[in-house]
Amino acid sequence: MMRRHVAWLGLTTGLFAGCSEPPYPLPDRNATDVRAEEERLARLLPLELLGGPGTCEVRLLGRDGSSSFAWAHCEAAGPGVVTGVSIPVRVDGDRVTQPGDGSAYPPSVRRMFPERLAEAVLNDDPRVRP
Repeated sequence: MMRRHVAWLGLTTGLFAGCSEPPYPLPDRNATDVRAEEERLARLLPLELLGGPGTCEVRLLGRDGSSSFAWAHCEAAGPGVVTGVSIPVRVDGDRVTQPGDGSAYPPSVRRMFPERLAEAVLNDDPRVRP
């Protein structure tokens, strides 16, 4: 009986130790360069994601060279209709990449983002939303 408890304790400790990696570090939204990039993306993304005028709230998730990784929540209102999208994006200069739909979503997110950021997005970490 005692061995079973010791084995369970060891297994539990191992599982928690494996899950104790710190969360993906997100850029400081108070930094001037981060605010500037979020504003640039907020201007660029409505046309790319909505196909026309609209507004976007953007959370910059990270950068790598000229690539920006972000989550965008965009909306556009027309006569009696509101259109919106909330989606992770990769922006290389002015080129916007979106993940695929349905079963294509996880592998495309993994291609778009660095590994730990992709896992944060796929695990629906609430910190990644605007």
